[in-house]
Amino acid sequence: MAKVKTGPKTKRKGGGIPAKAKAVEGLQRQLEKSTAIIVTEYRGLTVAELQDLRRKLRPKGVEYHVVKNSLFQRAAEGSGRGALRSLLTGPTAVALGTSDEVDLAKGLIDETRTFKTLKIIGGFLGGRTMSAEDVQALAKLPSKLQLQATLVGSLTAPLAQAVATLQAPLAQFVRVLNAKAQAA
Repeated sequence: MAKVKTGPKTKRKGGGIPAKAKAVEGLQRQLEKSTAIIVTEYRGLTVAELQDLRRKLRPKGVEYHVVKNSLFQRAAEGSGRGALRSLLTGPTAVALGTSDEVDLAKGLIDETRTFKTLKIIGGFLGGRTMSAEDVQALAKLPSKLQLQATLVGSLTAPLAQAVATLQAPLAQFVRVLNAKAQAA
């Protein structure tokens, strides 16, 4: 049987192994910089909705990327976060946060209400994986800034009361002297 030529040979898109290695290195650098990672399933979202989601998350310091599971697994293992492997099933997108972990979780939980098809699979924080329920619990916590303000307030309140208590007799003495000076 003779071979039938169907047309000119075309190169495959994607760039081959060097391009994949470069993509893994880029993902690995981003993973090393991030303080928290949340893995989502984006099945059912359109390209326009994904772009809108990225646009909403970017001001919160969150990068949202659709990733190929095999490349992301290599990057995760290279950055010392191999535990993420268990979360990578189906069409996967990851949210990488470099600032407050709670803001990352809150931002994504808020967007899951907007985009009903966006599903949180789990996360990675502090060297361990988290379930979707853990991510939702994290989103309910106050932000780092609010916690710091509460801590500072609770530390300064007793000091302010102590200062007021120490100043009260002196202030009372000054008022008595003022009253005597006005009476005289």
